[in-house]
Amino acid sequence: MVAASPSGDGPSISTPLTLIAMKGHPATGKSAVAEALARRLRIPLIDKDDVKDHILDLSDANERAYRIMWRIAEMQLSLGLSVIAVSPLSYPDGYKRALEIATQQGARLLVVETVLDEAEWRRRLDARQPGHSTHKIGGWAAMQEMLRRYDGCWQYPIEAEHHLLLDTAQPLERCVAAVLERLKTPSQKESSL
Repeated sequence: MVAASPSGDGPSISTPLTLIAMKGHPATGKSAVAEALARRLRIPLIDKDDVKDHILDLSDANERAYRIMWRIAEMQLSLGLSVIAVSPLSYPDGYKRALEIATQQGARLLVVETVLDEAEWRRRLDARQPGHSTHKIGGWAAMQEMLRRYDGCWQYPIEAEHHLLLDTAQPLERCVAAVLERLKTPSQKESSL
C-alpha cells in the first residue's frame, strides 16, 4: 500500500501496489508530473533518460535504457514499493512490458499520458535551451521530424482501466490531484473482489 498526504499535511490516501507508467511526447510535462507525484506519494521514480544519459555511446542505448528502467521498476514492485517509470512510452511494446511487470508483481498499472494543445506544446518545445541534453528533442521542427519517423506508432490502444489522459496545460497541482483521485478509484479487478 502507498500512503501519502495529498497536500503533505492533510489526511493520507491509500492505494494498492501500483506501477505508474508515464507516457507522452517531449515537453508535454511528463517529468514535472512524475516528480511531483513521487514527492507526494514518497515512491521511487525511474526515468529512462537518466539511464540513457550514461550509455549514449552504445549503439543500442535507447533499447538498453528501457530494459534497465523496467528491470529497476520490477525490483521496486517486488519489494512492495509502488514506482513511477518515466519514458515517452511511444511503442506498444512498452505498454505490453509494463502490463507484464504489473501482472507478475500483483500490482495495478496506471499509464498517465500527458498531452497539450499544439500551441502550448510548440511554445514549450521552442523554449528548450540548446544543450539541454544531447538526446532530448528541442524545437518544434525537430519534434515534427520525430513524429514523421514514429509514423503514428504512439497511438496504440491502452485499456481504459489502465489509462489516464492528462492535459498538462492546467496547473501542476491540479494534474497531481487528478492522478491521486484516479489512484483512489478501484480497478475493475479490485472492485470485483
